[in-house]
Amino acid sequence: MGQRPLPPRPSSRCQRQQEQPLPQESRRRGGFGASGAGLPALLVPLWLCAAGSCSAQLYNLSLAVDEGLPADTLVGDIRAGLPPGDGQLGGFFLSEGSGESAVLADFHVQPDTGIIRTARRLDRERWARYSFVAATLRGEMVQVEIAVTDVNDHPPRFPRDSLRLNVSELSPPGTAFRLPGARDPDAGSFSTQGYTLLAEGQEAAPPLFRLRYGSPPEPLDLVLLRRLDRERADSHRLLIQAWDGGSPRLSGRLRVEIRVLDENDNAPAFSQREYRARVREDAAPGTAVCRLLATDPDLGANGEVRYLINRRQSDPAAYFAVEERTGLLRVDRPLDREARALHRLIVQARDGGAEPEVGSALVSVAVLDVNDNSPAIHVLYLTEGGGARLSEAARPGDYVARVSVSDPDEAGDELGLSLQGGDGTFALRPGGAAGLYFLCVEGPLDRESRELYELRLAATDGGSPPLSAHETLLLRIADINDQPPAFPQPRYRAAVSEAASPGTAVLRLSASDADEPGSPNAQVRYALEAAPGLELFHIDPLSGVISTRRALDREREAALELRVVARDLGEPPLSASCLVSVRVEDANDNEPVFEQQVYSASLAEHAGPGHCLLQVKAADADAGQFGRIEYFLYDGFHNYEKSKAFQIDPHTGHICVCQDIDREGDPTTYDLLVKATDGGGLSSQAFVRIEIEDINDNQPIFEPASYVTSISSHTHPGTEIINVVATDRDSGIYGVVTYELVPGEFSSFFQVDTSSGIIYLISALSHLDHTMMFLTVSARDGGGLTSVVNASVTVNIVQATLAPAIFERSRYTFSVPEDVPEGSPVGTVKAREPLNTFEVISYTISSGDPYGRFSIDPQFGIILTKKQLDHETQSLIILTVQSQLARSPIYSSTQVNISVIDVNDNPPVFLTESDKITISYSTVPGTALYIAHAEDKDSGLNGVIKYTIANRQSNAFTIDPSLGVVYLTRTLFTDKQHEYALHITAEDHGTPSLSSLLMLTVIVEKQKMGTTLTFENLVYQVEVSETSSLDAKILQVQAHTQVPQHTASQIVYSLEPSTDSAAFGIDPVTGWIYLRKYLNYESTQMYNFRAFVSSPEDSSGQNASTSVIVNVRDENDNSPMFMRDLYFFEIEESPVPRGVVGTITAVDRDSGRNGQLSYFLLSDGKFFKINSNTGEIINWVALDHEQQTHHQLIVLVTDHGDPRRNATITAYILVADINDNQPYFPQIPSGKEVTLKVLEGQPEGTLVTTMFAKDLDFGNNGVVLYSILSEDSFSHFQIDANNGKLRTTEALSYNWRPNYRILVMASDQGMPPLQGHAVVNIQGC
Repeated sequence: MGQRPLPPRPSSRCQRQQEQPLPQESRRRGGFGASGAGLPALLVPLWLCAAGSCSAQLYNLSLAVDEGLPADTLVGDIRAGLPPGDGQLGGFFLSEGSGESAVLADFHVQPDTGIIRTARRLDRERWARYSFVAATLRGEMVQVEIAVTDVNDHPPRFPRDSLRLNVSELSPPGTAFRLPGARDPDAGSFSTQGYTLLAEGQEAAPPLFRLRYGSPPEPLDLVLLRRLDRERADSHRLLIQAWDGGSPRLSGRLRVEIRVLDENDNAPAFSQREYRARVREDAAPGTAVCRLLATDPDLGANGEVRYLINRRQSDPAAYFAVEERTGLLRVDRPLDREARALHRLIVQARDGGAEPEVGSALVSVAVLDVNDNSPAIHVLYLTEGGGARLSEAARPGDYVARVSVSDPDEAGDELGLSLQGGDGTFALRPGGAAGLYFLCVEGPLDRESRELYELRLAATDGGSPPLSAHETLLLRIADINDQPPAFPQPRYRAAVSEAASPGTAVLRLSASDADEPGSPNAQVRYALEAAPGLELFHIDPLSGVISTRRALDREREAALELRVVARDLGEPPLSASCLVSVRVEDANDNEPVFEQQVYSASLAEHAGPGHCLLQVKAADADAGQFGRIEYFLYDGFHNYEKSKAFQIDPHTGHICVCQDIDREGDPTTYDLLVKATDGGGLSSQAFVRIEIEDINDNQPIFEPASYVTSISSHTHPGTEIINVVATDRDSGIYGVVTYELVPGEFSSFFQVDTSSGIIYLISALSHLDHTMMFLTVSARDGGGLTSVVNASVTVNIVQATLAPAIFERSRYTFSVPEDVPEGSPVGTVKAREPLNTFEVISYTISSGDPYGRFSIDPQFGIILTKKQLDHETQSLIILTVQSQLARSPIYSSTQVNISVIDVNDNPPVFLTESDKITISYSTVPGTALYIAHAEDKDSGLNGVIKYTIANRQSNAFTIDPSLGVVYLTRTLFTDKQHEYALHITAEDHGTPSLSSLLMLTVIVEKQKMGTTLTFENLVYQVEVSETSSLDAKILQVQAHTQVPQHTASQIVYSLEPSTDSAAFGIDPVTGWIYLRKYLNYESTQMYNFRAFVSSPEDSSGQNASTSVIVNVRDENDNSPMFMRDLYFFEIEESPVPRGVVGTITAVDRDSGRNGQLSYFLLSDGKFFKINSNTGEIINWVALDHEQQTHHQLIVLVTDHGDPRRNATITAYILVADINDNQPYFPQIPSGKEVTLKVLEGQPEGTLVTTMFAKDLDFGNNGVVLYSILSEDSFSHFQIDANNGKLRTTEALSYNWRPNYRILVMASDQGMPPLQGHAVVNIQGC
């Protein structure tokens, strides 16, 4: 560095040594800086070291000078640092020689004398200490230290002049608020020593705050002494003074403004503790009653007041409602003073704070009376029965009823009552007391002239305007027996069949009685007076139905005259009579009878439609329409489907063909059922079996149509060449095929066997030049039809010196049972090698086995089975086998015909395992009862079926062994057995034979030794209303004798004892079925039971039965019922309608339209609809949980009966919250950022601010957690995840970083979570 002027330089030698550095120790001791700043290293010339024997001495000199003294102030002398007594020094060399040096800038050092003076005013706060080294020419060095002494020249100063603090009015006493401390650059006692709190303006006593601090630089806190009240003072101004320890004392000031933040610490207060109001009871809903006023001194939402009625403590029926915002109390439901004259309401005022405060007031509402109640009329009958029924024998003056009138209104004291109607027959008489009257008889009564009187009572009150009430009295006149029964006409005529069974209804008479219907006076009973023929008829005393008592015989009595008497049940009884003429008619009592039970016929196939092959005949002993017979034809013995192949003339019984029948494609046998029905509905049946005969309608067909073989030119004449095969689908002679060669170029060399189709060589080929010969073979069946396509045979002539191996036969025929195991030998083919050769012959199957059922030993020619064979699938297999001599191209072939022999592996199979038939006890012996039909897939004897009855418990039945027809062999009158089980066996003729079993149950009607009884119908059906009364007659069953020569003097009807028949009874004589119990369609819709008829005169106990079916007709007697008492549904909120929410289900036990239900909504049609047919509740407007959390629906269901019945139910729909609202910061406007100022140097954990985010969702969807996203702020700030309090994690230094930008995220706990963000800018102060 540059140096100040010095004495003349030493010699050049010393000058060279000057450039060498000092030892390391010297450099460390001589390297100093001013006030801690590094100075360059001092280089001392070596000649100085030489002069001083290279032992330089270092001395220290410490000086001090006050700051602020004027320039040129003497500081000290460097020589004072040397030992005393040193001589002439010759000046000093300084370590600071640059003009930029702090020492040279602030001090003047004289090199000659070592005197140090200030070059300008010093400032300790700028530079507090100086240091340099001075060296003499003798090598002595002085380390000079100059300290600048501090003076009190700086006052304490705050970082800013003023500060604003936001303090909640709920902050508890003792809360400390950190303030920025004042700084004083002076040191020691001249620095900041303390603080004083000065009140600014008018401050209330005692003080609200005090200062708390320690020894500076300890933090400064403003401590709250007592609670703040924003409603009294919303801000406070403080002046804080900081002072130092100088004399005089210097100070600085900080103005602090305390802004008191509002909290919800005041409950709304009503202007009155109790409000009193009056309202008319006819006030319409919505009428204003009074206005309530409550105030809340808090700010914002904390001061917003909303009104509501405390329903738990008052007005649970919601007669009143209060407007939430205005406090206006209104009528919400119609009032009734008579029900309640005073209503006391507790109205609450609730503010909008996060934890709302509540105030309440009592409201008393008096209901003012209006004349809104009509008078009430009360009637108490004084008749004998206590009801509105008066005997027609009553006399004038008799009391009928006691009438009282009342009115709950205040204007009900003056009441009047009047009587209208009755034509003067009745009158009102005062009863003495107010509002009391008596209704009395005034004139004569006659029920037959007038049965019902309609009287009208009218009561009027004294209100303005007056109100009135009316009461209608329907007074019925009770009957006395003063009218006899009467028939509509004096004589009746009727007819009845002679075949009518006892109990058959002939005629129903009805006599009327003018007395009261249903009373004994009008109830009529019928009886027959004694007369000829009385024993043949019976009359039902209740219904008046005349029915037969015994069998009738028109030949004995063709007409009868009866007298019927009708008598009522009054006291005394009255009666009347009439005459009845009965004519007996003839009846249909014979069924058709076929000449044969089983008919057999044959028909040639392809007979033209319309060809008739058979006539069946049946005869009926009856005459007229009952003797006319009509025939019906059915396909099969056991069903009633119309035959498709045949038809029958309904009048003549001719069976004719109606479609083409092909024996090869259609069944070969047809089983038909013929039914003969007479004009009276009686019928019988017979069986017909038609065999289809074959005609020659199929031509022979070659299979295959082309044949190829190879022979050697050395083949000898007489050798079998190949076998051609043709088949014909016809049977018998028409299926026998013969063969012949069609003349051609080479036909002279060959000959074909006419029956087998084997082609033989008959001429030598050695002289023939051709290598290929072509033959044509035709086939002819036994009917003369020839093949349409002839067989073509190609014979390849192999010209070779080596003759081929020739098969011993041109065709082999083998047979094998179908059940042989795989790998069984079928047969062996053999070819002979030519003479003078020892080549090996090999065998292969070249064609005819597409399914790989056979294999051949290539060396020995043994044909083996390779797969299981089945005769029913393929009975004949034709193989072509080739032989080859070593590898010679010459080969020969032979045909192998394998017949698969049927074994008895299929048993006969019946169409069903069991069957059941019912026959009459009177069935004639020889009658065909049933045809058992089984099928067997086997052929030959294995497929021929023989039928037998395995169990011979009875000789009453036999079976045709070949046809399977079951016949009755004898009468069944004497048998006590009513059911026979026949085990019918179908057995084939195989060895061993196979069989199957059919269980046929033959049910015989119970034995009838005397009269044969039968019902007119096998099934009776009737429909009855479920509201029918007891004893109501619903149906008459009728039975008669089957054998005309027998008559039954008396028959008795009865019902089988069963659950279904318990509700019914039957008249044993007439057969009328009546109700014994009430019917209920909802419990039972149909009853099925049997009715019996028997003859007491028949000692055998013979009876007949019929089925009775009672269908109950539904009436609308049940209301719909919901499946639950209440319905609760839950649906998630959505921005779009959610469709079907759930289904309201109701049931109606009725049927038809009575049980057909429709659904309607009686409320909330804004958000929901209902499917009227299914009850599905449909959401058709988007739902928002935050707007409405639940909906209440009232659903009506009604049936379609007449009259309709209905029911209602309430359904609650909960709108479930979904996470569709993200958290937001209400104190920060959208798109804005918040800026906060934090004092520098505040300790770790200092509260910066509290972030608050709201989420409108519910539950976890609305729970908010806080976090910081700014990575560069993680090490300086942290936020409490639950309460959002943002705090520092270390003391902030704004010299290092003046501001921070923090991104705060508020995240809810929904799935998936939603977030809101806020930006917080923190600036230093």
